[in-house]
Amino acid sequence: MARSPFQSDFTVHRDETAEALPVATLRSTEASAGATRVVYIATFVVLAMLVLLCAIGPHIPGGQ
Repeated sequence: MARSPFQSDFTVHRDETAEALPVATLRSTEASAGATRVVYIATFVVLAMLVLLCAIGPHIPGGQ
């Protein structure tokens, strides 16, 4: 059974004037390098804040 174009990982572009075979190009579903970099930076900032909270938190007076 053939898969629908919406389930395929490839797109086929046919050149109607040429006699050559159609070219299949891979559509990537992976994140771009920029998006990955943003996630890494956000993760680093949150982890750094957690480390600071754990290091400084016990030394903050209770306010009694």
